[in-house]
Amino acid sequence: MKVGLNLRSIKATYFVRRILSAIFTLWIALTINFLLPRMMGGNPADLIASQSALGSLEYAQKLKVEFGLDKSLLQQYLLYFSNFFQGNLGISFSTFPVPVWQIITNAIPWTLLIVITSTIISFLIAWVLGTLAALKKGSFFERITVGVSFYVQSTPYFFVGMIILMLFGFTLGWFPMGHALPPGMVGDLGPFQKVGAIAYHAFLPVLSLIVVSLAGRMVMMRSNVLQVFSEDYITLAQAKGLRRSTILRKYALRNAMLPSFTGLMLSLGSAIGGAIATEMIYSYPGIGLTIMNAILSHDYPLIQGCFSIIALSVVSLNLIADFTYPFIDPRVTLS
Repeated sequence: MKVGLNLRSIKATYFVRRILSAIFTLWIALTINFLLPRMMGGNPADLIASQSALGSLEYAQKLKVEFGLDKSLLQQYLLYFSNFFQGNLGISFSTFPVPVWQIITNAIPWTLLIVITSTIISFLIAWVLGTLAALKKGSFFERITVGVSFYVQSTPYFFVGMIILMLFGFTLGWFPMGHALPPGMVGDLGPFQKVGAIAYHAFLPVLSLIVVSLAGRMVMMRSNVLQVFSEDYITLAQAKGLRRSTILRKYALRNAMLPSFTGLMLSLGSAIGGAIATEMIYSYPGIGLTIMNAILSHDYPLIQGCFSIIALSVVSLNLIADFTYPFIDPRVTLS
């Protein structure tokens, strides 16, 4: 009984420690998120006044009071955290008085569409190519796939996106150069036509994310399969005369895919980062394009809101991966 109680207490301690660590990480991210926009220089009230009131000092001062920029940095910081934990991300400066939540709600489905689609397709292809590369170790196929993967893995998202856009969008003209739907034709499209148009416009952004993320995932899967095949239980299965396909299906793939699950959860954060650059290139109306427009207009609440959602998502996914992994792999204990 004492052993069982000790194990439960250790697990409870682990859960508490991980949750506290996640909260601390989120606090650091939100603090940086608050400070970075204010370190850009300039003042959003002065910028808006120069655009709409010929730089009127009285109008700029009125905007500062309206936006809360007349308060001290500490007061703004405390108000920022108080509003965040109440689910209030504030009012956008550039589209005043539209709430930040409304802007993010309109943008985030587009980002999730290309991120989730590209992540799933990329992992499926990576699992197949990585397994084949491991099974054909030393072959021409393995040398080519690994060599190309290391080269592509070092290529930035924006560069791959620009090359794909120039080739398939500008030179060949097979796909649109940007946007998520045909401009001015949304109301004329039926349900199936709209779905087709969305898929057509999302093809190049999704392809860009797949190309860059595929390499690292394929190399990881190859390494996992090679490591599993070096284990004693695989050697024992081979000594028993089991067929290679049986060993691969029942023993190797199941264990090789376990680390990939954690990679899948953690990679969603980097995929969102890649989506930000990709959306800017393709003028895709997701979180990335929203952040770029917010930065250009010094829209503090919108910048903070977008990055807060990203930070919260990444920290939550990491926490879910930590807590879920032992249920997938019984050999792992939470201690």
